[in-house]
Order: sequence, then C-alpha cells, then structure tokens
Amino acid sequence: MRWRENIGRCNMKKVQGISILCIALILLLVPIVTSWASGAKEAAKPGPTTVTFRLNWKTTGPHVAYYLGKSLGYYQEENIDLQILEGTGSVTVAQLIANKSDMIGLADATALMPSLAKGMPIKAIGMVSPKSSLAVVARKDRNINTLKDLEGKRLALTAGDSLTQIWPAVVAANNLNAGKIELVYVDAAAKVPVVLEGKADALLGSSADQNFILEERGVPVVCLNFADYGVNVLNLALWAHVDTIKQNPDLLRRFLRATKKSLEAWATNKEKAVQVTAATRSDLDPKVIAKQADAYFPLLKSPNQPSAPLLTNVAADWEQTFQLMKQYRGLETTMKVTDFYTNELLP
Repeated sequence: MRWRENIGRCNMKKVQGISILCIALILLLVPIVTSWASGAKEAAKPGPTTVTFRLNWKTTGPHVAYYLGKSLGYYQEENIDLQILEGTGSVTVAQLIANKSDMIGLADATALMPSLAKGMPIKAIGMVSPKSSLAVVARKDRNINTLKDLEGKRLALTAGDSLTQIWPAVVAANNLNAGKIELVYVDAAAKVPVVLEGKADALLGSSADQNFILEERGVPVVCLNFADYGVNVLNLALWAHVDTIKQNPDLLRRFLRATKKSLEAWATNKEKAVQVTAATRSDLDPKVIAKQADAYFPLLKSPNQPSAPLLTNVAADWEQTFQLMKQYRGLETTMKVTDFYTNELLP
C-alpha cells in the first residue's frame, strides 16, 4: 500500500510541476500575443486618404485657416492627407470638381450659379464666407469715390471669374453707364500690376485682398464694397461632386469637421497661421497676409442668421443671391436654389 501512496505523491508532484510550467508559459506568452494582436490591428488600419483641395485663387490671407489646420494636425486626426492646391478662378475650380480631377474645391457661389442652373454635378457642402467682400479697389489719386466716378475710367477685371460675372448686377443696381467704363481684361495675377503701373485706374477685387497689396507698394486706395451698393452676395463655399457626396459622405464629414476646427483656431493662432501660409511661396508677404486675413474672417458669419454655426448654408443667404442673379444676370432655371447646396454633412 505504501508503494501506491509514493506513486500517488510522485504523480501529484508531476502534475503540479506541469501546471506551474504551463502558467509560467502563459504569463510569458500573453504580452507577446497581445503585442502581436496590437501590431496586426495597426497593420490593418487603413492609411490616410489623400484629399485634393483646390483653392479659388493663388494663396492669400483668406486661405490661412486651411494651412493652419494642416500644420496643427486637424486633418491628420481625421485620417486625411490634405493636398492644398492653388487655383486660377472659381469657374475653373468648379470644372475640376465636376470632372473629378480634384475632390473638394473652394469657389465663389455666385460665380457658379449659372453652371449649377445648367446641371453641373456639384454641390456646396459648406458655406465659408456668406458675406461678400467683393469690391472695386481704386487708386485714390484717380478721384474715384463712388461707383459713378468709374465712368470715364479704366477698370481691370478677369474674364469668367466671380467678380466679372456679378459686375453687371452692380452696374444695374446703381444705374451706371457701362459703355463709359473701359474694361481692361487681364489675367487674375496681372490686375494689381496694371493698376500699379497706371494702365488701369481700378480693379474688381476684394476689400480683404488687393487693397492691402497696393497700399504696401505705396499706392493709396479706395474700396467700394458691392454690399454697400445694394449687391450683397454669397462668397466662398466648399464644393464636392454629387457622386462623392453619395459614395463617400464620411470622408466629407471628416474634412468639414477638420475645416471647422481650422477656422475656429484662427483667432488664437494668428501668428502661426500667417507663418505657415507665407512659407508656401517665397513671394508672399506675411504682413499683407495678416491684413488680408484680419479683413476676411469677419465675413464668416451669415448676414441673415449671425448665430448660425460656421459653414452653415443659410437658406436666406442663398435665396438673396439667387434672386439677384435672376434679376440682374438673367439666370433661368427650373431648379430650386436648395438644389445647389446641402447641410447634411456638417459636423
């Protein structure tokens, strides 16, 4: 009987030894398996989505928020690799979005209405600046103090851009004699130089843009804002193709969320915003960019609904512009103005 007890004791010790060994192995393997699982999960996580974002113009003060947001990592947090591309006018931007060359564009809503009315397959997914900064920027030494004073003068403008398209509404609303205003058509980048050189007396531009450039170069100016002369129209909006809206709404929501944060961050990061924007091109003057941005950011609130969150497409703002376009630009369409925009993707 004793030999059986001894065998039992030996077997028990073996079992205990094996159990202890198993526990030790498990304790050793748990962190390895956990680490492997974590690594596998990271490997499975998709990389950032590249989003091409086309600006309406060459980089200026109104664009600082996008460069700021990118530098602060807001787009990266949304798993977006944002590629900011300069533009050459709102109509061109719309065409690039419509043919899917770019994913998202910044363009003037007023300039695009004729194309939208003809069925261009894009929509405004966010309204950046519902208040107009459009203006005649005139040399002070040319004695242009009202729009009527433009008669007999030379006005620089760019064919097809938002300013040129809305200009007839300003002429009509103020009973100007268009035949007495000499129109000097030049490339967008040439408007400031021709005024500096005296080849034009004024230009169609923005009270948050070219006026600062001209004054920095020693030419005092007068700004005649369209809004002060009865033509307050929508300004810059964010645009996407209708297919992108249907097929990839989550990506657009993430882009808009990062963009809203970027716009809000401007107030407390002005110096950094100017710095990172000026670094994108060697010919950009940080002082001019800062002045442009200071003048532009008050335009982000809706004139009809100031309490509306940033990027909201306010119905009254759109309707106001829609009626101006129909009245002064001969806009004809069976579409409703609500067909031109959506708030469904806003954060």
